[in-house]
Amino acid sequence: MKKINIFIGIGIGLIIITAVWGILSDEIDQFVPEELVKISQEKAEKKVILIIDDGEELLSKAIETEFKEGMTAFDLLSNEAEKLNLTLKFKTYDIGVFIEAIGNKENGEDGKYWLYYINGEMSQLAADKQLLTHGDKVEFKFEKSPF
Repeated sequence: MKKINIFIGIGIGLIIITAVWGILSDEIDQFVPEELVKISQEKAEKKVILIIDDGEELLSKAIETEFKEGMTAFDLLSNEAEKLNLTLKFKTYDIGVFIEAIGNKENGEDGKYWLYYINGEMSQLAADKQLLTHGDKVEFKFEKSPF
């Protein structure tokens, strides 16, 4: 009879613990709404990467920075160049911004020019017209032009 009472006591105890656990987990879920968790995860993933390569050395290692809606390749470059204390020369034309110099490397030196790539492919747009999406890798390289 004692064994039965012990098993019944253990069973009741497990039921109580399970009920309390269920109530507490529901209350915890109320403090962190699912939408907030999704937004936090999306923000954590919204980054872009910038690399500036002058052909001799990397002027910047891979800089990971926060992506902002409407951000262009030029926005990314100008913001990060300022942070890195790099001189940035550019000229604005009807078709957009043309990068003339980054740091001490200016277009035309040794037949090289500042070209830029989005996810490994050379962009055909002016840097201020090239909209970025989160996860993009933007590389500005000082190299001989293929044109």
